[in-house]
Amino acid sequence: MLDEELLQERLEQYQPEPLVDTTNVKTKETIESYIINEDENNIDLAKTNFLNFLDHEEIKQSAENIIRKYGVGTCGPRAFYGTTDVHLELEQKIADFMNMEDSIVYSYGFVAISSSIAAYCKKSDTVFIDKEANFAIRQGLTASRSKFVEFNHNDPINFKKQVENVIKNERKPSRKFLIVEGISWKTGKLLPLEEFLKVAEEFKIRIFLEESYSIGIYGDHGRGLTEHFNIDPERIDMIIASLEAALGSIGGFCAGTHSIIEHQRLSGSGYIFSASLPTFLVQACIEAIRLMEDRPKKMKTLAKEFHLFLEETCEYKVHSDPESAFKVFTTKDETNRKEKEEEIHLYCKKNGVHFLKTDGGLVINLYIDLLDKKSRLEMAYKVLKEAADL
Repeated sequence: MLDEELLQERLEQYQPEPLVDTTNVKTKETIESYIINEDENNIDLAKTNFLNFLDHEEIKQSAENIIRKYGVGTCGPRAFYGTTDVHLELEQKIADFMNMEDSIVYSYGFVAISSSIAAYCKKSDTVFIDKEANFAIRQGLTASRSKFVEFNHNDPINFKKQVENVIKNERKPSRKFLIVEGISWKTGKLLPLEEFLKVAEEFKIRIFLEESYSIGIYGDHGRGLTEHFNIDPERIDMIIASLEAALGSIGGFCAGTHSIIEHQRLSGSGYIFSASLPTFLVQACIEAIRLMEDRPKKMKTLAKEFHLFLEETCEYKVHSDPESAFKVFTTKDETNRKEKEEEIHLYCKKNGVHFLKTDGGLVINLYIDLLDKKSRLEMAYKVLKEAADL
């Protein structure tokens, strides 16, 4: 046994690493916050409302009717008084929409991604991820404690090289997973899905596809990359996505085979321990899928036009895919890039065009209503062009 003096000495010497890095944490007071009142002098390109579902009258009326029947929440997890017939209807609707056997709905998009990863990937597994993988994916891997190997952004050749290197050096074979984003949260770039699938299938690697920013946007019916590239969804083990982007609600889902989805009902922590998604938000998703119609085609038209404008008229450097619903761009002049971005952002803000400024560049979130309101679109074009010419 340690004597009391030695115990105290060792306790004083013990300096564990913090669970969370707080060195760059901003206080509430230092984070800029203001309300954008959309009118003839202001246009909001900061919020995510790609398909104009946030203020859709039919969706609001349908959600109100559900509140009158079910209230605003079940106050319990899905497996404990938290499931209603509306939850089951949405899960079936998503499965049918994605051409998959089954689906499961979570109450928070971030947790849908992180929990579903942790439900399958274990400490002894090897997971291959993009160097630009989003925070939700990385949190899922932290929870799983799996070994992860990074490859260059959207680079299937480098991915194959990393797989071969792992296989060559591992002492005993491990289960292997590939987790990729259809549209990168950070760069807006489109994943070359077929090339990644070929490598994964060659080495028998399980494939998880995260489609938060491609569902509702890519493919003629908004089914994401499988429809966009005409790829059989059965080649993908699981499709994961937030319901908080194109569908304009809250929550997230996973779609796959019945056995893959059923496993999460017993081991998906975000499903087991979180209160279920409020029923009126479930209904909002059902209505959004029903109202999808030709919205993805309209978004494609707008996205490509806006992309062309930024590149050719303003001569900005656009990182995101031409069909991406959000545009990540910066100035072509690398000299004092940050200062120039700040200048562009401030000018646009003062002249009523509001969008985001991030570490990766400037970010504009489009919405299809701009196609019908040409004066709003022309206003955005005019201000962005003036900012580029500063």
